[in-house]
Amino acid sequence: MKSDENFEQSITDRVGNLDAGRPNLGLLMPVFMCRFFLISVLEKLREKFGQLEADKVFYEAFFLAGNEFCEKFVSHEGDVKKFLISLQTSFKDQRLGILQLEDIDLNSLYFEVSLLEDVFCSGIQQEEHLLSLSEGFLAGIFSFYFKRIFEARALSLWNGLNPKSTFEIKPKRSIKSS
Repeated sequence: MKSDENFEQSITDRVGNLDAGRPNLGLLMPVFMCRFFLISVLEKLREKFGQLEADKVFYEAFFLAGNEFCEKFVSHEGDVKKFLISLQTSFKDQRLGILQLEDIDLNSLYFEVSLLEDVFCSGIQQEEHLLSLSEGFLAGIFSFYFKRIFEARALSLWNGLNPKSTFEIKPKRSIKSS
């Protein structure tokens, strides 16, 4: 059993030294293989815990990844406009997809974004999508930047006629106790 000290490190620190570990193959891997592994993990989670719990685990895991992605790859200093431009650039640079801003309301902190060529979902039929990954990832990014909990929900999904998935991202409402 491994010590707990590994879990105190960030995810990005635990990825390891890829330059030393993959001197011949490099840093990139086909999207097919990434999805192959993700779908395999998701299927096992579904078998053991059911669809809802599997989606919840993936949402939470990718929420964490979104937090760390924002911290490491996105400029989170400065105003919202700089953040959004940096987010778009980072999505493209890291080959996660092409992020487009569809609607913004800064008063309510409501954002509507679309992802084209999304590494997780584009090209997957609706009933087989890995939606909770993208939702958790986006919620984690916005939560890190705004220092409060956000939630993301798909509004429309990639299909043969629609080349993008669209998400709404907004602060999570707290339930007030009476």
